[in-house]
Amino acid sequence: MPKVTTIITAGLAAAFAVSVLGLSPAFSSSLDQGKKEFTTYCASCHGLSGTGDGPVAPELNKKPIDLTAFADKAGGVFSRDKVKKMIDGREMPRAHGTPQMPVWGQWFSYQATAGGLLQEDRQAIIKEVNDRLDSLIIYIESIQK
Repeated sequence: MPKVTTIITAGLAAAFAVSVLGLSPAFSSSLDQGKKEFTTYCASCHGLSGTGDGPVAPELNKKPIDLTAFADKAGGVFSRDKVKKMIDGREMPRAHGTPQMPVWGQWFSYQATAGGLLQEDRQAIIKEVNDRLDSLIIYIESIQK
């Protein structure tokens, strides 16, 4: 029965997001996908809460940033583009050493080709990578203080 409870709870959460918050069903599924991506790729360093308290954080040279404070530090504005570029990582300058955070855009691209997309199908790879990054952005925006 736990599986049924999980499905019902997820369904109620999605219904709440759609009806009370006025979010579209697509946004709700992107939010759910973003949370899954976050849990898989980000939480080990940034913690489930996003505050930088993940189980790997003490082993890093620099404490992971608090992902819940982006908007607060920017006067209440959450810059999706800036956050997306940081997560993607392919446009970050490397002249000052290697950042601790992986280049997720490249990793997602590798996963897309490993998942069956042909390297020649650049548009499909770009779309998949952007969809995954966008779902992460939607989730991180949802955890702002």
